[in-house]
Amino acid sequence: MIATSSQRAAFETLLAMGNLYFSGRRTLPKIKLRLQPLIIGATGCGKSFLVENAARRLQAKYFRITRGDWIPYGSKGPRPTVFRILDEVATFDRVVLHIDELDKFGNLQEREWSAAIASDLWNVLDGRFQLGEYLRETMFPEGKKPSEQALAHRIRTSLWIVGSGTWQDVYSNSRGRPTMGFQSGRPSAESVDMAKIAGSEMISPELLHRFGEPIFIEYPTREETAQLIESTGIASLAAQAGISVSADQINWNQGGLRVLETLATRLTVALYRSKQPGPKSLPLDRGAEPEAEKSPF
Repeated sequence: MIATSSQRAAFETLLAMGNLYFSGRRTLPKIKLRLQPLIIGATGCGKSFLVENAARRLQAKYFRITRGDWIPYGSKGPRPTVFRILDEVATFDRVVLHIDELDKFGNLQEREWSAAIASDLWNVLDGRFQLGEYLRETMFPEGKKPSEQALAHRIRTSLWIVGSGTWQDVYSNSRGRPTMGFQSGRPSAESVDMAKIAGSEMISPELLHRFGEPIFIEYPTREETAQLIESTGIASLAAQAGISVSADQINWNQGGLRVLETLATRLTVALYRSKQPGPKSLPLDRGAEPEAEKSPF
């Protein structure tokens, strides 16, 4: 559900960039367009939801990967992530690669494993893949194995990369110095720009340089929150339970749009329990251990 003006604006921008990319309109006569977006927004504001829906509208395969999912190239364990990405490219005409939770990649040079992930990540973002080794190690159906040149062309034309992350500290004052402010529970598009992000030192220059202008997603406004309470049926549930719920009671910082899911769940459970026959609670004697169930044999 695309529910806020911020989400709608972000979605429209994503679709425009994706359509330009897949249509081949990636350059002007003498300059390359930066169509690799970076979505920034606080927890639960709908980043993954929007990218997945954009992929669906673009008729592309959606493939999401996070740091926790990443298997570095050369590892002795499961198939490396770079090969899994190439599997998608070799199979589908259009692939939206969503590299999510980029803020959790942190300082990727701290340890050997992290450094290996960093090397993979930069190569993927730059479109550099070890195609010869991939083709040698991958089994294809009879007559379906692409040439190295054909696979390289598909990477250039069929693989659209979208990055996203929270970078919550960018919006807060938790480090004791003014960054960009999150005072109202929502980042302000007017107060947040690329220069401030770069100056905050919360996002590495290596990462920023590989993406275009960030797309910011904000939490709902008070008016949008009130509309969400009505349109999701929460207001009706609350009325049935005899509880008053208003937009001012919703704290988006406690989990973003998931806050509504939690509230709806609590109300639904309370209503369900109120309609069940029998006692509403069972007496518990915390001083005694329950007896073991006796065997019928």
